Amino acid sequence: MTIFLVLGLFAGLTMLWLLFSLAVYALPLYAGIGLAFWMHGAGFGYAPAILAGFAAGFATLFAGQLLFALSGSPLLRLALAFLFVLPAGIVGYQAVHGVMGLAIDPGATLTILSGLGATLIAGTAWTRLAGFERGELVQQPMTPSLPAAE
Repeated sequence: MTIFLVLGLFAGLTMLWLLFSLAVYALPLYAGIGLAFWMHGAGFGYAPAILAGFAAGFATLFAGQLLFALSGSPLLRLALAFLFVLPAGIVGYQAVHGVMGLAIDPGATLTILSGLGATLIAGTAWTRLAGFERGELVQQPMTPSLPAAE
């Protein structure tokens, strides 16, 4: 019985880590799944719908990261960040609501905790998109200072 509790703890922590790590990819996932379902509903077969879904997801991710990296306008970067952060927040809300709904009765407490989870996961997606991750800080080379003129 104890081994199941320990394994359950590790499984829960792994799912939490995956949720935070993959939050940035919510928009490309939505785009890919949406296109695949639309194509299948329009009469295309399974294989073309799945391939087009993967292509749409990768294209959305690549275009978003490329535009975010190359844009000089802060307003464009803010708009792109919100495009990626909003679905991540929705995913965070639904994930926390689903997991905490198993332990807490529906009500204000569950809604507040779900909102906090959405904010936390959207913030994580924002920092990953903007490149503020802990291991990616680059030090600028030191320039030699010239002696002051007297």
